[in-house]
Amino acid sequence: MSQSRQLAAIMFTDIVGYTALMGADEQKAFELLKKNREFQKPIIEKFKGRWIKELGDGVMASFNTVSDAVNAAIKIQEACNAAKEFQLRIGIHLGEVVFENGDVFGDGVNIASRIQSAAKPGSIYISESVHHNVSNKKDIQTKFVKEETLKNVKEPVKIYEVMMMNGSIPIAENKMKDIRQNSIAVLPFANMSSDPEQEYFSDGLTEEIISDLSKVNKLLVISRSSIMTLKGTQKKMKEIASEVNVRYVLEGSVRKAGNNLRITAQLIDAVNDSHIWAEKYNGSLEDVFDIQEKVSRSIVDALKLKLSPEEDHLIAERPITNVHAYECYLKARQELFRGSKEAMENAFKLIQNGLDLVGPNDLLYASLGYTNYFYFRFINKTDKSYLLKAKECARKSFELNPGSSLAHVLTGWILMTEGNLQESSRSMKQALHMDPNNYDALFGLAETYLYAGKSTTTFSFAIRLLEIDPLTPMNQIMKGSFFMDSKIEAGLPYFEKAYFMDPQSPITQWMLASAYFWCGRNEDAFPVIDRLAEAAPDWTYTKQLLFIKYGIQGNKQRALTYATKELETEAKDDCHFAFHLAECYAVIGNKEKALGLLEHGIKVFFPYRFLSEDILFANIRSEERFQNLMKEAKQKSEAFEI
Repeated sequence: MSQSRQLAAIMFTDIVGYTALMGADEQKAFELLKKNREFQKPIIEKFKGRWIKELGDGVMASFNTVSDAVNAAIKIQEACNAAKEFQLRIGIHLGEVVFENGDVFGDGVNIASRIQSAAKPGSIYISESVHHNVSNKKDIQTKFVKEETLKNVKEPVKIYEVMMMNGSIPIAENKMKDIRQNSIAVLPFANMSSDPEQEYFSDGLTEEIISDLSKVNKLLVISRSSIMTLKGTQKKMKEIASEVNVRYVLEGSVRKAGNNLRITAQLIDAVNDSHIWAEKYNGSLEDVFDIQEKVSRSIVDALKLKLSPEEDHLIAERPITNVHAYECYLKARQELFRGSKEAMENAFKLIQNGLDLVGPNDLLYASLGYTNYFYFRFINKTDKSYLLKAKECARKSFELNPGSSLAHVLTGWILMTEGNLQESSRSMKQALHMDPNNYDALFGLAETYLYAGKSTTTFSFAIRLLEIDPLTPMNQIMKGSFFMDSKIEAGLPYFEKAYFMDPQSPITQWMLASAYFWCGRNEDAFPVIDRLAEAAPDWTYTKQLLFIKYGIQGNKQRALTYATKELETEAKDDCHFAFHLAECYAVIGNKEKALGLLEHGIKVFFPYRFLSEDILFANIRSEERFQNLMKEAKQKSEAFEI
């Protein structure tokens, strides 16, 4: 394994608005991707740079000198602006990185990627280390932009913009972005209380307004998961709107002192940089429901949207009217999002406290069911009692409110876990009928179609997911997974982009390494697996990848050290994991074991084209049992109703 640690200038480029274009005109998007490659590559090579890889619609390159990196970036932006077909964001950082088998890793890479994400369309942003190195160059001018805390970077980073000799790099008219007229991002409400423990309340208010607006069918609303990545950001409204591709932005603050509330909110048209509406609300804690509804309705009125009777009813609906039970609910949601065992156990207690205060309640039952389901799925999959509790909670929620969207989503996840994809899809659709912007229902439905081998439908949902949740890596993975039924190499850039959005996540590491294996790029997969093994050595999916790694390297004895009872139990309980464990045994030539696991896995996971393309099944593809499995998978996929 060739590895070296050195100081390098890392440059990331990214096409502005590419995801929106991909959804509107896939052919044009691929043509622009080709043009982007054609004019960037010669410039990078001219300035002695190393083209590392493409990441979706972006490019990663390294340079030995900072001045070469910055001059290359200037020439790239000049060429892009002259073409007038699209815009680029460029970010550059100088830091210590690891070069390994033609790839580059380390904090320096992560910082460069984050700086690029923060850049304005048509601009070049650089870190302080780059600024210091070019500050004495007469032909390179810079100006300080801001200091920002970047995701997965411990210390705040000072960011500078590269200027041309005649001023800033011009920002061409953005012809690519097709911003929906009725689209909004509700920024996290700032907690102005003296007590930081009140953060749950401001976050909860943000989430509830997002939830209200999501029920309006004609309005595209950015989801909570993307919005929370913007918490505490110093970016301007125009930058935020551009990053998530919306026209309107709502920002506000909450001051909660004892039973007293002061809430401010203002709606901004980011395209014109103008204020549409602003209001201040003073009241007691008991008024929070009225204030929340007033904010939501004021936005609807300001955007001149007409509500249907059903939408009007859903916004007026108040599933919890007791403010103390409502606080229990908000705190429980915050704990659930933390995701740890301890946090989920706190969520159980808080929801139960809420139920003790108000008695049977459909939202609290559905929330309790959700917590039980995710505890089962991510904390303790061997204890089926949590799954049974989740089902019971969904039943109780439906008894009180047959139209509970949260209970429908919960039921959809449970049915998927139990292997009933058809009914799972129906439950998710029910949730979307009542809540068209429900992220969990959209993702669940996309995953259901992916498992059923309905790749075209998966793709349409992946595009929708990226519209409402553009900053979540899993949505890049979902889009890349669309290509599992055709040519996986075409989807690889999306797995890579997800990884660089969150390189510390075990899930993005596992998905990228798996995608490399599916493409036959084993040497690229190995270093990613090694980093995953350091970060999450006890995770069953880590062991599954190590099993494959040593199997491919011909070290069957070491590969089998990962064939633990834990993996066997996981495969028995999870048909999706059984499929991936079958890959392990196929690699080492244990046909009987691999085929047995596939026969179990195909109960739930049957994208038959991917089965035929997966390189890891090469050793068993000619087996009659495998061919029969392929026929069964095809029949199941064709019988699945969309």
